Amino acid sequence: MLPLLATPADAQAYGYQLPADRAEGLLARASARVRRAAGRGAITAQTSEVRLPVTRGTVTLPGGPVLSVSGVRTVPEDDSPAEEIPFRWNAGDDKLSVPYHLVSVVEVTYRHGFHVLPDGLVELVCQVAFRLSQQPAQGEGMLRTASVDDAAFTYASEQIAAAGDLMPGELQALKAALGTPGTWVVKSGERR
Repeated sequence: MLPLLATPADAQAYGYQLPADRAEGLLARASARVRRAAGRGAITAQTSEVRLPVTRGTVTLPGGPVLSVSGVRTVPEDDSPAEEIPFRWNAGDDKLSVPYHLVSVVEVTYRHGFHVLPDGLVELVCQVAFRLSQQPAQGEGMLRTASVDDAAFTYASEQIAAAGDLMPGELQALKAALGTPGTWVVKSGERR
């Protein structure tokens, strides 16, 4: 399980009162939703090894910010061993250069993500956890309308959609917290 993107202490610091017995579970659910909406599992710093295409000598590294690149290797088509190849990377960039005539796919080992999460991202996770704590129990929030005798309940369509996703304002906050939209893929929860 990936680490929480916010703690109960963070929620309290931002003024969100979460039920003490459910706080970590709510923050775990909120963290998962934020990661899903961001289009990537890793937001906190981690080391990854990925196979990526080379386009005109350039390799684009996913899951930024990119913190370091420790190796680039060939991806052999036969049983021969992978070989280290030269590369050029400028600190903080999400692209690296390799000799384009050598390979069309490379395996890259690099460190990426945030050592310290942006305040806006932490606050967003707390906000989502608080919203989740306010939803009706037992799936009642999934109903558009319900009536019993003389009482009728209508739930906003935004609440129904948000039961499994981030709300539009939360998606905007996520984009703002992660930086420039061109660098990050932020998507809604639609299934593909």
